Amino acid sequence: MKITSAAAVLLSVGFLGNLSLADSEGIIKYRKNVMKTNAGHMGAIMDILKNHLPLETHVVDHARSINQNSKMILSMFPKGSDFGDTKAKPAIWKNWSKFETASKAFVRESATLAKVAESGDMKAFAKQVRATGKTCGGCHKHFKERE
Repeated sequence: MKITSAAAVLLSVGFLGNLSLADSEGIIKYRKNVMKTNAGHMGAIMDILKNHLPLETHVVDHARSINQNSKMILSMFPKGSDFGDTKAKPAIWKNWSKFETASKAFVRESATLAKVAESGDMKAFAKQVRATGKTCGGCHKHFKERE
């Protein structure tokens, strides 16, 4: 049986409302893995573009994956997941509306990234990669502790 993305988000919000330490560790590990996949997809796109690899058709799948992941971000930061092995800054929960705005910008730019990738215009795609990357960096600047 397949659960739709919307149902999964609703279920996760319901289950993650009050997190224990164990739950917090689980969600933190999960969101780290999802964020690593975003970095992996963006890195693969950059490899294709910078190295002129004959894999331009792959950028569509990478861009779609980034866009799918972007839609899950808000649900991966429930209240109570701000302690433990995380680089998430308390600013996420203290200024949720700003975090929500930043997350929505990433959703918007990554949707455009997928659409431009589908067009096959690699020059426009490279430009959109930069725009999408800025939303990643902007969020990290305000909401993620530096390494």
